[in-house]
Amino acid sequence: MDNDQKSETLISLKAKAEIKLLPAVIETVRKVTRKYGMPKNFARDLELASEEACHNVIEHAYDDEEGYYDLEIRREPGRFVVTVKDQGIPFNLKLLKEEEPHDLGIKLMKAKTDQVNSHYLGKEGKVVELVKYLPSTEIDSSKSLDDIVEDEKEHPQPEDFSLRLMRPEETVALARCIYKVYGYSYPHEAIYYPKKFASLIESGLVKSCVAITDSGEVVGHLGIFLETPEDKVGESALAAVDPRYRGQGLFPRMKKLMMNVAAQHDLFGLYSRAVTAHIASQKSNVKMGSKLTGFMIAHSPPTAIFKKMETEEDSYRRSVALFYVPVGEDREKEVYIPQKHAEILEKIYSHLELKRNLSYPVSIKVPQDPQSEIYSHYLPEMSSVFLRVNKFGVNFIDELRLHIQEMLQKGVELIVLNLPLENPATALLCPEIEEIGFFFSGIIPEFLNGDALILQYLNNVSFDPSKVAVYSDFGKDIFSYVVSQWEKTEQI
Repeated sequence: MDNDQKSETLISLKAKAEIKLLPAVIETVRKVTRKYGMPKNFARDLELASEEACHNVIEHAYDDEEGYYDLEIRREPGRFVVTVKDQGIPFNLKLLKEEEPHDLGIKLMKAKTDQVNSHYLGKEGKVVELVKYLPSTEIDSSKSLDDIVEDEKEHPQPEDFSLRLMRPEETVALARCIYKVYGYSYPHEAIYYPKKFASLIESGLVKSCVAITDSGEVVGHLGIFLETPEDKVGESALAAVDPRYRGQGLFPRMKKLMMNVAAQHDLFGLYSRAVTAHIASQKSNVKMGSKLTGFMIAHSPPTAIFKKMETEEDSYRRSVALFYVPVGEDREKEVYIPQKHAEILEKIYSHLELKRNLSYPVSIKVPQDPQSEIYSHYLPEMSSVFLRVNKFGVNFIDELRLHIQEMLQKGVELIVLNLPLENPATALLCPEIEEIGFFFSGIIPEFLNGDALILQYLNNVSFDPSKVAVYSDFGKDIFSYVVSQWEKTEQI
């Protein structure tokens, strides 16, 4: 880039202050800055800072009123500038000028940019300006800046690190580690909002461990996520190891620590969703004693980035393998199996070696509540919704159809339905549910205060089974069955 160039506005847009539009706005920052020559890692920093600035407007500027904000990207000699302007409730801009701010969001903006400017504009509102300077390295040289950065990390002198539970104030350092591993694509959106992630830790819905150096750099992470405080099984997720520290057995050490933490908090077990773009995560889960329980095909958008791992880039949504490992004493219980899936479920339960009595109801009368209780967790950035059925009402199928209709109107691509296997209604209603377009995906033990049957619904989503890497022969059998059930929905 020519340092003598004049300042020019590359793009200017007005966006409604709604969280569901934020991914599209930030994608614009990414695409425009990369298109006009900003190195990838610098562009990621500017994206993260821009998202925090926009998120502050969305969360705080308008309360419950409708509002808008303007975002502009300028290219100036040697730097890029992103401005975020709104006419909402005045924010204490003095906080942005503090040398040592206490607000994690402001710390993030300052950490990821070279300069943060702020101004009140009277009746015109207020503006936050984020400045990111370009490196002195020639951008269009034969070697990209990303290659240079990676070369510097090939033979590092890693600091010693310790393994311990994470503290809320370390969320910004964690975000940096996640960027090194996944870029800006990890499905758990809270990781990109340090304040939000810190609040999850403080609330107990997230328990995390970190590998952290003496200088405070997070080089590894693994968390346990709960959807509700009453859950007795947590999701083992957000596994990340800095590329410089791979090959030191960090993941199994973190997994072992978090299994002990889960047991101390009286959880029955942990489930995890291992990526299928490669077999490394599946292999690690098996080595740690986890057992495969199913597959969610087309689980997440095709944006995951795994540095130093060869994965084929394509436009397909990514699939995941489901794993479960018990951490507490197993409970003997009865589960009600849909006749259609009896053989595959018997195979999965045998593999799990849990204390289960399998029953196969055919025509027994199932007591139902007047109203169904269906918990919905909508993730717009993943174009997905996860439904948990706590109670079956007399009009359950009609209520489920309404949920589907609402989600399809929003353009949701994936609906995951979790059904309680301790309730005979699951086995009896399964055929009607699948007539709507759902198909078998697997189970998660103890997920609904008892085992959960997992069904999926795909909305005009392309899926290619050949893109999925499966580690074990047992996994290949389960995956083949899931694919066969999906193929039947394609014929409906």
